[in-house]
Amino acid sequence: MAKSDWLSKRGRGVHLTIRDVDCKQFDTEQFADDLQKLGVNVLSFFCAGYVTVHPTSLGIRQSPYLAGRDLTGDIVRSVQARDIRAIPAIDLSLIPGSIAKEHPDWCSCDHHGKLYKANEDLGDFYIACPFSGYQNEYLAQILKEIVSRYDVDGIKFGGGSYGFSSYGNGICHCERCKAAYSSCSENDIPLEEKWNDPNWVSFQSWRQQKVVDRSQYLYELVKSLDPNLPVMCNSVCFGETGWTMKGALDIERMAQFIDAVQVEAQTRVRYENGTAKWDFIAWPGEEANYLSHVTEHQPWVLASYFQAWPWRRSAVPPAEQKMYMAQIYANGGSAILNLSGGPIAGHQDKRGFPAVQSLYQFVAANAGYFDNDLSAANIAIVYSQHTLFNYGKDQPQKRYVDAIRGMEIALAEHHIPFDLISESVLMEKEQGKYRVIMLPSMACMTEEAAEALRSYSDQGGSIIASCETSLFTPDGQRRSNFLLADLFGADYIGTASVMGEDNGVFKQSYMNIQSAVHPLLDQLGETTVIPASDNYCQVHAGAHTEVLLTLSAPFRVFPEGMSYTEQLDTGMPMLLSSERESGSRIVYFPNQLDAAFARAGYPDWARLLVNAVRWSARGELPAEVNGPGTLHATVRKQAGRRNVHLVNMNGGRRMFSELIPARDVVVKLPQWTGPHVKRAYKLSNKKELPLNQEEGAVTVIVDQIDDYEVIVFESDRF
Repeated sequence: MAKSDWLSKRGRGVHLTIRDVDCKQFDTEQFADDLQKLGVNVLSFFCAGYVTVHPTSLGIRQSPYLAGRDLTGDIVRSVQARDIRAIPAIDLSLIPGSIAKEHPDWCSCDHHGKLYKANEDLGDFYIACPFSGYQNEYLAQILKEIVSRYDVDGIKFGGGSYGFSSYGNGICHCERCKAAYSSCSENDIPLEEKWNDPNWVSFQSWRQQKVVDRSQYLYELVKSLDPNLPVMCNSVCFGETGWTMKGALDIERMAQFIDAVQVEAQTRVRYENGTAKWDFIAWPGEEANYLSHVTEHQPWVLASYFQAWPWRRSAVPPAEQKMYMAQIYANGGSAILNLSGGPIAGHQDKRGFPAVQSLYQFVAANAGYFDNDLSAANIAIVYSQHTLFNYGKDQPQKRYVDAIRGMEIALAEHHIPFDLISESVLMEKEQGKYRVIMLPSMACMTEEAAEALRSYSDQGGSIIASCETSLFTPDGQRRSNFLLADLFGADYIGTASVMGEDNGVFKQSYMNIQSAVHPLLDQLGETTVIPASDNYCQVHAGAHTEVLLTLSAPFRVFPEGMSYTEQLDTGMPMLLSSERESGSRIVYFPNQLDAAFARAGYPDWARLLVNAVRWSARGELPAEVNGPGTLHATVRKQAGRRNVHLVNMNGGRRMFSELIPARDVVVKLPQWTGPHVKRAYKLSNKKELPLNQEEGAVTVIVDQIDDYEVIVFESDRF
């Protein structure tokens, strides 16, 4: 069996966390049959860590229910017999209390030397230090035991094996950490998180590098035992800010050498003490989109089978499960389903499996339409790791991620395909594929990135930016002016609230329309004002920059009889546009309408962002879809094909118990991107769709989309 054949093709995965109790009566043959029926072709499973499921001569804790059985070996043999790849997983982030007492030097500790105990709800466990013997010398022994004993198809490391555990505060003062930090810094390890302390910023940068070094060490450790054995990691992207920042994770740099990159989009809702916090519904697609552009390796996105958190025994409703996981395939990734309730046959709630089976069998039956496809998007949204850490600081979601997602949501609801790329991709890879690059509050910008953007604009590429983009250095120091002031056609004065002085009065403020005839203000209807929210940059507009929106004077909300103003418009620009000789179009929003849209959803904010994209791209988009805003569209390209993926997210109140079908959806391929289309059809049933040749475009009408569909356009000129 080829160990690495699963790396280059879209996969259909399951990850199994084996509990102690599962080892009592684990029927590996039944489990393998169930996986095969589900359509799975890759299985990862925890075999070593705080639960170890094979006999071992090492001191690691074994499940008390093994009774001498080699469950790891049984699983590997059973699934491989059904052409399913077996990937044992190791996670040494938690140390059982008994082992911690024997080896306190394996644990993270505070500056007094007190060992960090894991959260009480995790039980009697301590947090391992990434520099410790447990995660290095001892891990090498465990890994050697597994690789020498079993003919596996890869090795996977759990998220806690990379760097500084999110279970603690991420600051370890053990002797190894202190020695490592002092070798590259004149300061001691900080005692606490202080974002205004230069030493904290330096420490954060050091930790991120050490996590990258750590992941490379694990990679090379596996390769030293078997050079052909693939290595898989588990981590998160910027969408999970808590784990990303406490763990000091830089998934892009880790992904440069790891053979298969897995990120988690597990949770749907976090329900505790009567309070619910819902995670972003498009999170799985977001992660697949981002990873597929920052690494050439296959990205995997892990979603839970269960309703997390806290109900691990109850399945996610089938309607939401299929939609949630389908986004991954629509954005260039492979899905992996997380099971923590033991083998499938033993699950108390099996209602979610038919949805997974439906999706996996669809992908398996049409593998040729998924393998080796690429995004056809010509709009890119840029994410900056520097900005997340050194601008987001202690409020990364509010200060930064909301701005990214505001742009994502606005484009998705208007069916505009986009790529999520990083600052390094912006600098290192071809920019020519993009008509427009979007910079949502990308505050911490390097000189190199700014030069790349200037070069891009000089070649005719258009740029859309918001708020404090380029106002800070990579380490979070405020500049006196925007680094991109020359492109924006605006100079920085200061940052203020649109509501003016905080004097205890509940206020409102608006953006006043100055020119109703500009394309950037299309389709706003009969209004002269648009709500203003949050903070904005006070700027001085240059002579060649057109100001289309200005800020009103703020005024009180209550009492209603006094809710008006006679003050003059502030004159502060809120939307600026310009065109350069190269053909580049620049749109700058000094405000936070992107973040505000993510939070409050006022449609005018999305309309302004979408108008900016259409105007900047000169109307050249890879496809147009006329359907409900809850129908998300991506365009993937292959030789001879354009595949338009449509994911229906119209389920009403979450969790979705049913999806409302999208009907009579019009999909248009402009002739500039899709000349001489020969035929189009629905991938689900291969039914051909009548082609309507219009001037400059070809369109089809799709009668109904229930959850997930792919519309295939074929041409010998693609």
